[in-house]
Amino acid sequence: MSKHYPITSYDKHLSLKVNGVMWLIFLFLLRAYVIGLMSVVNMQSRTQLIDMVFSSRLSMSLSALSGIPVFLLIYAWTRRSPGAPAFVKWVWEKGAVLVAISAIANAGVAFFPLWLGTARKISILDYGQLFLCAVIVMAVYSSQYIKDCFADFPDDARKS
Repeated sequence: MSKHYPITSYDKHLSLKVNGVMWLIFLFLLRAYVIGLMSVVNMQSRTQLIDMVFSSRLSMSLSALSGIPVFLLIYAWTRRSPGAPAFVKWVWEKGAVLVAISAIANAGVAFFPLWLGTARKISILDYGQLFLCAVIVMAVYSSQYIKDCFADFPDDARKS
């Protein structure tokens, strides 16, 4: 792991923190849950926000399903400490793969209505989604910070 990060990049267990770019990636991949939560809070029209972002309820459901790997990653982040279970460490180490799986599945959601035959063309928002998913996959595998963050897990020798 590279050691060229400022001290503010480390948490209390001396492991790299999840940075802003990673949080934006997580937020994008979990947008079905965020939009769903925001629509529940909206008292005027509960479905208006969902209809603006997703082409159908099926697309929203599939997008939520594709966000499950990121939920596992956030769970591992909350449990990332010395003495964590092996499952948590395994999930964290596979973080880049989980984000890539989620992004590729999210890109597939854009084309699902075409495959079902319920749509005849892909909207500009779906192309935008495809582009962002491709950028996410490239960022996860090209960013040294993200690679180092997923490779960094506090070991039992560093107990606070």
